Amino acid sequence: MQTYLEKVAVSFSPDRIWLAMTVMLVMVWPANQFALKAVAEEDLPSAVEYGTPKKLCKLQSRSIRESSGIAASRSSSNWFWTHNDSGDRARIFAFDTGGNHLGTCQLEGAKAIDWEDMASFELDEQSYLLLADVGDNAARRKNCVLYLVVERSPVVERWDLSQAVRFTYEDRPHDCESIGFDSTLRQVLLVTKDWNITSQVFALDWPTENSQEVLIAKKIGTLPYPGVTAMDVSPDGNRAIVLTYADAFEYSRANEETWAEAFSRAGRPISMPDRGQGEAICYGLDGWTLYLTSEATPTPLYRVSVKD
Repeated sequence: MQTYLEKVAVSFSPDRIWLAMTVMLVMVWPANQFALKAVAEEDLPSAVEYGTPKKLCKLQSRSIRESSGIAASRSSSNWFWTHNDSGDRARIFAFDTGGNHLGTCQLEGAKAIDWEDMASFELDEQSYLLLADVGDNAARRKNCVLYLVVERSPVVERWDLSQAVRFTYEDRPHDCESIGFDSTLRQVLLVTKDWNITSQVFALDWPTENSQEVLIAKKIGTLPYPGVTAMDVSPDGNRAIVLTYADAFEYSRANEETWAEAFSRAGRPISMPDRGQGEAICYGLDGWTLYLTSEATPTPLYRVSVKD
């Protein structure tokens, strides 16, 4: 079985592996591995066993050069959205599980400084997509932006924004590539992409009105591993999947618990496939099946299903 470090090495092409990152991971990961395995399975609510990852296809659209986020449509079980990493326009791409290109949609009024993740959810019987302009490699952005749009058909080429929410962190700027939206609590979760021993979890309550106020994301937890690249929250708000360049970790929340309580426990490791710089994961419409892409070109699509 591959170690975390070996999976990270496979994830990057040789010219993109940073020597300092590799040395750091060799030093800190073994201790964190032990901590993650110490939690008992029965202590995690809603725990399920996942099967072997399966590669479904390669995405047809060659305009998808660096898939940095993925979200399952709330309108169709066979329909997904993704976007490119920094350097692209404010647009999203639709595809199905066969990799077929369904459409490209431009978000009017949005900017794409460094889009790093996205989420899909329902609020008040309406399906939405949330685009996260939160990337900050230098950790110096004054504030970041979350763009909310009503999910529409992918044949509609131009979409209007429903809301743009600007926020900053309560302590200092952070690089972030991972967001999830819990529609049961109307709360955004963010996990920083740190390359030291830990990553930080922040939460932001979604505003009920469209305001120009810069909101404050507050810290609610610390995760005992670095290099978090994506996350998602299940539609029922009970589970969150957190992805690294290697494997993923699932956190479960009981009905009366906060996410701070859920993230205080060790996440349950879930084996992910080897993939080139994987920075995107989501729950499918069923709320259990996991789907992943990577920044490889052409873009691969993987599925990780729950065992019977």
